[in-house]
Amino acid sequence: MDIILFRHGHAIDDTGSSSLGDAGRWLSGKGRERTREVAKKLAASKKKRPVEIWTSPLVRAVQTAEIAAEAAGLTDAVHVREELSPGRDPADVVRALAEYSGPGPLALVGHEPSLSILAATLLGERSFPTLKKSGVVGLGWEGKGRGPAKVLFEKQPKS
Repeated sequence: MDIILFRHGHAIDDTGSSSLGDAGRWLSGKGRERTREVAKKLAASKKKRPVEIWTSPLVRAVQTAEIAAEAAGLTDAVHVREELSPGRDPADVVRALAEYSGPGPLALVGHEPSLSILAATLLGERSFPTLKKSGVVGLGWEGKGRGPAKVLFEKQPKS
């Protein structure tokens, strides 16, 4: 199975003036723009175009997932998954992935350092470089117990 790890786009700063806190931070204009660019590039390639998207429940991740879904022409394919919340054990995501039997690339939208920890876990490595905001990495993974994943591609947007 191909897995696309997609870090949410640039979000507004948590200035403390919002009662929504960190979970309620939304994408900035810059974040939307960069996320659209990356999502369009993914959608342009059949091998990189997600067929389903799982996202963290935090607002900025859901917005990133919706932009990716729109670019890929998906409807009703964005699913909020608690396993992708910041600070969760990557084993929770690995268990969910092991049960997934979808037909094509699955995008996981989330946060750092959770995504790089998940990448390292799937790759059987000690660490993996941090994804920039709106950054993506594609992994080929055969499933739990069938060996480590392989990096298929990586796209880090310009700062």
